[in-house]
Amino acid sequence: MTGYDGDKVIEIGNGDMGRIVRLCQHLDNLISRSTKVSAKQRRSLRKAANPIREKIRNLIDEVHKKTAHYLTNNYGLIFLPRFESSQMVAKSRRKIRSKTVRSMLTWAHYRFKLILKHQAAKRGCVVLDVGESHTSKTCGACGHRHAQLGGAKIHKCPHCGSQTPRDANGARNIMLRALRDSSFTVSNDGIAIVTVRAWSINVQECSA
Repeated sequence: MTGYDGDKVIEIGNGDMGRIVRLCQHLDNLISRSTKVSAKQRRSLRKAANPIREKIRNLIDEVHKKTAHYLTNNYGLIFLPRFESSQMVAKSRRKIRSKTVRSMLTWAHYRFKLILKHQAAKRGCVVLDVGESHTSKTCGACGHRHAQLGGAKIHKCPHCGSQTPRDANGARNIMLRALRDSSFTVSNDGIAIVTVRAWSINVQECSA
């Protein structure tokens, strides 16, 4: 997960996410193969898929708890993208063919929101939902919207030439949008923003 707190880019659980993606792709392949084999082979493939599903869920839960713990211990106000399911499914479809696996990933984002808000309530933090449409495509330096960004991991602005990691650019833009559109009071302390492809203590901002 990638976040931005107004001062620095935050990277949490990237190694774990790489393992999760590889396991999802493996599960995806098993599900794909199961549609082309005999009933007996299909049962074997489904049996082999169950422990992979369990491992994926456990790894995702571990990353979610680690991320929520870090954010709520370091920030008093967290801006969290709404994770529109249609957008997430479209993104995951680029690499994941199986509808079942894509549904798992979509549900995982919803679980993260629940975990984060639960941890925030215990620690006196505030979590605000923020729309993330076009935040990855918009240049954080000049505001130009890069319509042809596609799946590129680096945002290279064709207007001003600025180059920024896609997720870091998106997290920063989510924070800027939240600060522009939200009404809140910050006292003595600080704020945060989280993207996923990122969100008493010193109130510090973070977009997760």
